[in-house]
Amino acid sequence: MARYSDSAVETIKQRLRLSEVVGSYVRLTKQGNTDDYKACCPFHSEKTPSFLVHDREGFYKCFGCGKSGSMFNFVMEMEHVSFPEALKILAEKAGVELKVQNEYEKKESDRTKTVQDIYNRIMNSFHAYLKSQKEASFAREYLARRNILPQTIDNFKLGFATEDPKWLYDFLRKNNYSDEILRETGLFSRNYENLPLFRNRVLFPIRTWQGNCVAFGGRDLTGESKAKYINTPETSIYSKRHNLFGLYESLPELKKREEIILCEGNFDVISLHQAGLAYAAAPLGTAFTEEQAKLIKRYCRKVNLLFDSDTAGRNATVKALIILQHNGLESRVIRPFPDDIKDASQMLEERGAEELARCCLNTEGGFSYLVHSALKMYDIRQPRGKSSVFKEVKPFLDATESRIERQDYFKYLSDILSVPQEQIVRDYENLTGTDSSREKDSEEPVAAVSVIKSGPELQSMLLILNNPDWFNRFKSEIKFNFLSDIHARMLYTVLEDAQREEIASRDLLFQMISDEDLRNCAFNSLSDDEYRPKDIEGAVHDVIVNLKLRRLEEKRANVQTLIDTAQMEGSSSADFIPLLETATELDREIMSLKAQITEV
Repeated sequence: MARYSDSAVETIKQRLRLSEVVGSYVRLTKQGNTDDYKACCPFHSEKTPSFLVHDREGFYKCFGCGKSGSMFNFVMEMEHVSFPEALKILAEKAGVELKVQNEYEKKESDRTKTVQDIYNRIMNSFHAYLKSQKEASFAREYLARRNILPQTIDNFKLGFATEDPKWLYDFLRKNNYSDEILRETGLFSRNYENLPLFRNRVLFPIRTWQGNCVAFGGRDLTGESKAKYINTPETSIYSKRHNLFGLYESLPELKKREEIILCEGNFDVISLHQAGLAYAAAPLGTAFTEEQAKLIKRYCRKVNLLFDSDTAGRNATVKALIILQHNGLESRVIRPFPDDIKDASQMLEERGAEELARCCLNTEGGFSYLVHSALKMYDIRQPRGKSSVFKEVKPFLDATESRIERQDYFKYLSDILSVPQEQIVRDYENLTGTDSSREKDSEEPVAAVSVIKSGPELQSMLLILNNPDWFNRFKSEIKFNFLSDIHARMLYTVLEDAQREEIASRDLLFQMISDEDLRNCAFNSLSDDEYRPKDIEGAVHDVIVNLKLRRLEEKRANVQTLIDTAQMEGSSSADFIPLLETATELDREIMSLKAQITEV
């Protein structure tokens, strides 16, 4: 993806105030004589405004759900777009011309755009072929037998790939696409570059939320292929983990209902839409992912799972429930269909749309599903059976952010297992190393925004992140492997990458932080004077010394453990004396570092 210059980003910020951008979406109220504004947060439902816009510093923060960021993040959230797309929206608003930084990146951007153009073009070609060509008549008959209506075919842009092995290659070459580009599309065999991946198959276009086709799923109609379904491999425009089949077609209903049905197959999605449940989508041949959960969360608060009732389907349901809970989404499971009905597609074919819609209303809560699934596997008349049920549902409890919500689940388990709630809580605390009595009480979570605990290493990296000009000094004395905190390491890597790519803009720098919670943490640090000290040189010095001191003290504690062990085991002086010498040297280094802090 093309990267735009620091100057373009800074020019946009000079021409647009954050309050101007946010104010075009929500109603802002000025806070006295300050440059701050308040509003009801657009990212969660609230009656009392907790969303604060810091115009001078150029970032916003919601004290209700924890979201924070710049004007670019705000547009990304509101328009559901990527950073480059938000940049383009704001550049147009500010009258700024965006130029990619170098010819290589421009070339890569052009290639990606060309691949995208190919997919959009052939989606329409495959669709037209299915609807009008004589060769596709048996494909139309196949869809009719499965009760798929013409308007559904049009809505999903279903297509047909001909048997002719030369048609697609010749079609694209005649439209001036090079062999090099065609190899990048994933539409042709890896071994025979002129041979199309899809032949004699009904094609299901996979579209992004904007409606761009990025891949296809193909259903074999000959009965001769070893693979009934095949999918486009991952390309420069397509990642399975970040897309859902049917999401684009579901968006109008999703936005109204704020809920979605997740099922397993393409035909299941189509069947549900045809049954009037036009808010169904499916993962793409893989298990449900964190990235897909985040994509859904843009539009929904509630997810209904409709996976197969076999062992594989149950496992997929369990994993999906945990991911959904971790992302703060309400989850429900649609109860199994009658024994003679395998899936939604079969239900539509044999019982009709009305019966399919009726069955999908029969649901149970995600946690209830997990508990009752576990009850089928273990005998809770035995103590070990009760313990096994608890262990089965523990990952869901771990993924629950709200203590209040978790306490309700403890009570539910207590009633089911006939075990005092206090005992369940105590077992959970023993297994997780937590103390529920000390957890901070909170209201029901309005959004699944994790709070990162800011330890000394992360605090040090936040100081450098707020003052990136000092990273060279910091890096010369503190190496990456010196840090143990995962989030501190992430920021160290971001700063190194930014330095290598000569990125100076704060907004571009912060966008390089891929972890959303860590990025929120970074934006929140902008309002903390701790990270903008008057004596930055002295502050960086103290940070370096303190990190070195912590490392030495850890080493000293380890050596002391070895000394104590040696004493207990009665080791010889030959083993014992070197340890004492090492301890003495470490003590000397520690005292020296402490003196440096005192002197500053």
